[in-house]
Amino acid sequence: MNFDIAQMALSAGRVLLVGLLFGAGLPALFAIGMRLQSAGTGEVDGEAPGTRRPLLTVAGWILFALVIAAVLAGVLFITRLSIYHYFGISLFGVGK
Repeated sequence: MNFDIAQMALSAGRVLLVGLLFGAGLPALFAIGMRLQSAGTGEVDGEAPGTRRPLLTVAGWILFALVIAAVLAGVLFITRLSIYHYFGISLFGVGK
């Protein structure tokens, strides 16, 4: 048996990076989106209740959309073989 330690370490590093991205990155983006959304309403940090900041609200919604898109892409990636088998729809290069 021939083990390539460098290749194994590189693969483990990639798995760790993806795990950190999805395990901590998406919840962090969601939390930032929540913070921006609440700051956009103008009822945070002691401001007057009527002071709205629509740019922060839009930024919050963009982050929410990004998180939802990443979750949907993950679910579709996991179920890509079943979708191809039952519906004939090729996702992520399956069936080509």
